[in-house]
Amino acid sequence: MAGQGTRLVSEFERLLREPGCPACTYVSEIERSFFSWFQIESFSSPQVQSRLRAALGMCPAHSRRLVEELGEGHIMTTVAREALAGALQHVRGDAQTGACPACEAVEAGSRRACRLVLDALLDPALTGLYSDHGGMCLVHVLQSLSVVDQPTLNVLAERLLARLGEESGPPLVTILSGSDEDVRRRARWRERLPELPDRGSTVDRLRDIIEIGACPVCLSAGVAERDYLDWFSTRSAAGDESLRSDPGEFCSGHLHDAEAASLAVEHKRAARISQLERFLARLSQLPAPVKRGKRSKPDGLDQVRAELLAIPYCPVCNARDGVERSRLDLITASLALASVRDRYDRSHGLCVRHAMHMSDGHAARAARRHVDGRLAVLAWEVGETSRKYGWAYRHETSGPEHDAWARALAQIDGRVFAGAPAPPDQVSDSPQTQ
Repeated sequence: MAGQGTRLVSEFERLLREPGCPACTYVSEIERSFFSWFQIESFSSPQVQSRLRAALGMCPAHSRRLVEELGEGHIMTTVAREALAGALQHVRGDAQTGACPACEAVEAGSRRACRLVLDALLDPALTGLYSDHGGMCLVHVLQSLSVVDQPTLNVLAERLLARLGEESGPPLVTILSGSDEDVRRRARWRERLPELPDRGSTVDRLRDIIEIGACPVCLSAGVAERDYLDWFSTRSAAGDESLRSDPGEFCSGHLHDAEAASLAVEHKRAARISQLERFLARLSQLPAPVKRGKRSKPDGLDQVRAELLAIPYCPVCNARDGVERSRLDLITASLALASVRDRYDRSHGLCVRHAMHMSDGHAARAARRHVDGRLAVLAWEVGETSRKYGWAYRHETSGPEHDAWARALAQIDGRVFAGAPAPPDQVSDSPQTQ
């Protein structure tokens, strides 16, 4: 037991030597370790491949990381092969989807990181070290609220409140939203989003959008998200005070996306400072626990937690999600028209995620048949690419199938490339389902 305590102290002190949130530092290390091992060996493990099939690959953020770090090659071909196999099973109703393997590792790491910090805070000497450090970010403090006692809640909330009052600039964003290693990748792909057609009738515009070579719903949602962020940043730079009265606050991801928009950051800071002050005031009114580690009665401590844990309205998410629903509804309504259906049958069409979100009916069945056909051809292309990696076929030249791994990611979930076509700048006509 003494050895475990020594390791806990050592690990806690190591994390506190870093300037940022100790939990974010720990999670970043876990994620880096996961991907290092994935690239070295685990991608070929039957167990990992089974998880990739169940999850239809990885989530958009972790898929972007793989694309950036690896690009074309044997590993991405393997990922695409397993993702396509799972997607085909899902579209045909043979399997339910699972969680992204990288997300599972990150979430488990996040829980361990919070537990490590919270266990260390049971030691008064380590509590002092924590209070001298920057402490955990808002994201990890909120994650810890349901598993800590009243004295520890005081320590976490007081340190977070102090930091929010002290910091400005980029450090404030990470205090409010934690670390975000995907923000630069998201920005890069958003820059590749095309402008949507704006001439002609509703049906004319829809046909033109369908021809762009991406999931038309993901594309429209991505453009809406980009346009709102651009609009907000412009208005924020101009000092538009009306933005301060907007309801809700930017979610963690969108606050990172809009880091330069000071009004979004200040709006979130003001809201959270007010919440934390009320939280501490109400916490001080609760009866003291009998001993450390014992919880107050549920109608006391649980009520105090409720306001901080409530998920706020994010205007960027709302702008994106509203367009996403609207575009999917339009496609559902328009696939009965021959002019739209003919264009759709020769196009990229909906990604798996949106085809499976359509309510049942003729349009939904048509969209699922279409995506099934595209997935099947992509699976052949990825298999062909894999075959040509073999020593016996090294003399064969690469054909149009060489980028099928990237097109497969976009066909399964268009959010991987923020709604933009993949691969960028040269969308292949293959596969076609004519």
